Amino acid sequence: MPAFRLAIVSVTCLPFAFACTATAAREYSDAELSDVARLRSNASVEDVAHALELADLGPLAIALPQAPSELEPDMEEFWHAAAYAWNPQLRALRREVRAARAERGSAGQPLPIQGQGMLLDLGDPSAEVEFQAMVDVLGLLGVGPSAAASELADEAARAALSSFEARAWSLRFEVDRARVELAAAKSLETALAALHGECAQLLPRIELLAARGWIGRGMAEGAVSALHMLEHHQSLARIEENRARADLAALCGLSPAHPAIEALQSGVIDRFRPEEASLTDPQDAALLASLPRLRAARLELAVAEAELVRMARERWPMLGIGPRIMVRPDERLVGGMLGFSVPFPGALEGTILAARERRDAAFEALEDELVAARARLESTAREFAESVELAQEHAPMADTAMARMLVAAQAEFLADPERLERWSFAVGERMDSLMALVRARADLVRAWLDCEEARGARAEVRS
Repeated sequence: MPAFRLAIVSVTCLPFAFACTATAAREYSDAELSDVARLRSNASVEDVAHALELADLGPLAIALPQAPSELEPDMEEFWHAAAYAWNPQLRALRREVRAARAERGSAGQPLPIQGQGMLLDLGDPSAEVEFQAMVDVLGLLGVGPSAAASELADEAARAALSSFEARAWSLRFEVDRARVELAAAKSLETALAALHGECAQLLPRIELLAARGWIGRGMAEGAVSALHMLEHHQSLARIEENRARADLAALCGLSPAHPAIEALQSGVIDRFRPEEASLTDPQDAALLASLPRLRAARLELAVAEAELVRMARERWPMLGIGPRIMVRPDERLVGGMLGFSVPFPGALEGTILAARERRDAAFEALEDELVAARARLESTAREFAESVELAQEHAPMADTAMARMLVAAQAEFLADPERLERWSFAVGERMDSLMALVRARADLVRAWLDCEEARGARAEVRS
């Protein structure tokens, strides 16, 4: 009777089978999900502090937000902490970091244990039974491909952490910009409402003069139109406020109806002191060390280099060793097994060349990122200088002049109704100057935040 070979289940399958049995799938209910999501509608200081504890990844190369001691909408602590804990992108990156760290435990492990058994005659099981097994020697020693796989996993974990750091760094500035935009929209709406209330006091007089024919109907309608334009821009400011509220809520992972968002006022802009900033021009070495985006690019290069090494070491032969046991009716033989496999000559050259190209591409990406970082330094510095001049000189001076012109035009109209057109014109100019002033103050803070982000400043940004 011909001999038959019976495959024996690999030993490595057993832990997998036990793991599948022991790991039960978690069930999520709609009520549980709803309760967790509803928490963000009124997250307290204690909720943020607890979320920060759960979000901990260990030491980072950037300053971490501190848990807020109280809910102060005009202060930065609550917003930075909430964003660090609940921003959707940051939460996803945090999971990637933890997954990459977990994968290091499996990287570089020996190949599966290879085993097989042979039964010479099915009709007579005792005739001859043979069992063979081999283990990966290089994997057990942690050399060759195994070592390269471990190094690659280490670099991948570091790269995942650096990507998380880069996003966390940029996020804090995005949150501050969103707070500034929300505060600016509220400030503009308040300023326009005050101007409208002041100017609307003359409306009964204008209607009376028009009704008695002392001023032309077109002149009166021009004045009413000026007031309508004020109301129009008030509505636009409220729309912008709603958009800014939604943007800030999305960045911080909060509900737009959160009390802190509702309570945030225009005073947040005044807490920034960009005019006191002392901006320096860091050298390339300092940028590479302190700018999270550049550190992330450097680690991506390290990952590409480790991948190239791993592919190159795939050319190493696989060496296996293990026992061979043969059982016969009259004897038992115990011997050894030695096996090896060598890649076919040239079979891996294509993948190695491809890995080399990816490594070179990662180096070029780092080079491009450094050039872009230097360009951002120059452009943000120029923008900041222009913003300082606008916010401290041009916009305030123009606003003061327009305020005086409106007062003078109103006095002229009260003395001579025929001067109403001048008053209508002054209302429009005053509205434009108010809008420019609010925008200039917000843009100055934004330009300063851009400079701080571009320099990779380590110091806490106070607001």
